[in-house]
Amino acid sequence: MQNHSNEEGGMPHIAVNAQYIKDFSFENPGAPGSLASMDKSPQIDLALDLNIQKLPEEDYYEVEISISAKALSNQKTLFVVDLKYAGVFNLINIPEEQIQMLLAVHCPSIIFPYARKIIADATQDGGFQPLMIDPVDFGVLYSKKMMQDGVLYDNEKKH
Repeated sequence: MQNHSNEEGGMPHIAVNAQYIKDFSFENPGAPGSLASMDKSPQIDLALDLNIQKLPEEDYYEVEISISAKALSNQKTLFVVDLKYAGVFNLINIPEEQIQMLLAVHCPSIIFPYARKIIADATQDGGFQPLMIDPVDFGVLYSKKMMQDGVLYDNEKKH
């Protein structure tokens, strides 16, 4: 990595100023019947989304991970969990061309383990096996999005 410097001449740095739950819900619509032992693992429908917002303060951004999970067994909903978990990041001395990638890859990677634990704890506290979401490679998601948007490479040919 090249050493970039701007007017202040400082080292590039990302500071996590806050992490928090913005919105959270857990539904257990079939309890207590849904808590009986199941003969097979439930089907899990999982969705993950990322929302990045520039804050009024200079070089501050909110990065929000939205996770929705629904467990189904025999066409019945066992549980539904929705979480919006966010962090406020201060990007210090970061070159302009790196900001978007850092916000979409590095910042969500910092806060994802906390969101993952909240989901696992909630499902376990709801009477089920903890839902352990596989680690997410935000770099791969970012690359796919850039390729879909056609911005990853200026000379990229559309297929």
